[in-house]
Amino acid sequence: MIKVKEKPPMPWFQKVFYVISFIFLFAAFIYLGTKNYNAPIRKLSDQESFTQEYGITSDNIYVYKTSQEVLELLNTGSGIIFFAFPENEWSHVYADLLNEVGKSYGIDEIWYYNFYKDRNNNNYYYNNIVRILNAYVPVTDTGEKDLYAPSFVIVREGEIIGYDDETSIVSGDVTVDDYWTMEKQQKKKVELGVLFQKYLSEGSHEE
Repeated sequence: MIKVKEKPPMPWFQKVFYVISFIFLFAAFIYLGTKNYNAPIRKLSDQESFTQEYGITSDNIYVYKTSQEVLELLNTGSGIIFFAFPENEWSHVYADLLNEVGKSYGIDEIWYYNFYKDRNNNNYYYNNIVRILNAYVPVTDTGEKDLYAPSFVIVREGEIIGYDDETSIVSGDVTVDDYWTMEKQQKKKVELGVLFQKYLSEGSHEE
């Protein structure tokens, strides 16, 4: 007669482990079964999106605009436009400076236009934006004109009253940190302040 060897009793710690695992799986099953997967995902505000892209404070005044909206503003409107794209490292410091000075002058919003794709795609509205900025944008050695980041323009009733693109084209082997010393940042803030003051003063004369 073959004698069957009896299985040793399960250790107490193994029993505890199985019980805890069962409770965990049961709780997870209930949670996943009641979760609403159709709940809408909260859309980030323009300010939150800009913070993610440029790393500046979420308490910023940037609003995203399309090429068509920017063209309409340049033709007949009044406003402040920041031309940039996050892949351009020079745009980040400029975005921070522009936001800080704008807020200090009580500016409610600065239009932000990421023109990178439109420039590459030869976009109709983008080309017309460059045409309007013809007297300000850089000219290459082949005579071509284009918009480069970062650039900044102020428009009052369809008239350009301020433009700046100091670091859109930089010569030599210089880094962003090397270029934007505290002294240069302070100087740029003063220059931007003059442009903002001009924009605000011209607006007050019309009222």
